[in-house]
Amino acid sequence: MVEATVLIPTHNHGPTVRLAVSSALDQTVTDIEVLVVGDGVPDVTREIMGEITGSDGRVRFFDNPKGARNGELHRHAALATATGRIVCYLSDDDLWAPWHLETMSDLLGNADIAHTLPVQISPDGTMTVQIVDLARPQYRRLLLETKNRVPLACFGHTLAMYRRLPHGWRPAPTTVASDLYMYRQFLADESCRATSGYRPTALVLPNPARRGWPAERRVEEIGEWRRRMVEPGFELAWHREIVADLDRQVQWFEATRTWRIRDRAMRPVWWWRRRQTAVRLRLGREGR
Repeated sequence: MVEATVLIPTHNHGPTVRLAVSSALDQTVTDIEVLVVGDGVPDVTREIMGEITGSDGRVRFFDNPKGARNGELHRHAALATATGRIVCYLSDDDLWAPWHLETMSDLLGNADIAHTLPVQISPDGTMTVQIVDLARPQYRRLLLETKNRVPLACFGHTLAMYRRLPHGWRPAPTTVASDLYMYRQFLADESCRATSGYRPTALVLPNPARRGWPAERRVEEIGEWRRRMVEPGFELAWHREIVADLDRQVQWFEATRTWRIRDRAMRPVWWWRRRQTAVRLRLGREGR
């Protein structure tokens, strides 16, 4: 058994998977296995995965034909072979900071499912934070009844919890995103202990905002963020950007909502902002 199983689903992004796998392997937690789950991949992905699996025995590649919907059943089959105490997910065009698995391991020490702070990057480099606190009933209801705020790259669960589920990964209805459909299985179990982390550990670069980009442009963008994430001082700069976005959210609500709505809706945002500011000050003192 290893500490963490990393599952990376991939379909047709090709070269970006190399950068995603690289960020999964470059973790402070090294006792891991990486399962790259193909869903009708092109030849370039096979070539890249052949190189990676040949150089690092922790990585396995599942070369599946195109499956139903987003190949969810391929993910379920791969997890049947998993040996990690925890399971964390990484999209093939997103990145992890080196402390992601360490953070998730801590969160899942007292929870069945968890996520780190969702941070999305727009094509112009602007960071946007999605506030989620699964300890609060209203956020559990939000995911169960309406929309998702937790990107796959921020999410994880214990393997034991997954094996308690009635189904696991399976094709989602066309009206529901695959990851949200999976989250709802966990949250429908009232005994499932869910927690939210406030530390940013993953960079999510949404594909819809980059639709039409050639593969070379996507690789260049992701590669640049990959280089930045391992530079000294990146986490401190990251927290500054997050606090700036939280300030923008507060200002928008103050300008557009009554005080009653603002107080109820923004209370978690104010709390998150205080936590981010405290961490930013600590990182500044430590020179990180």
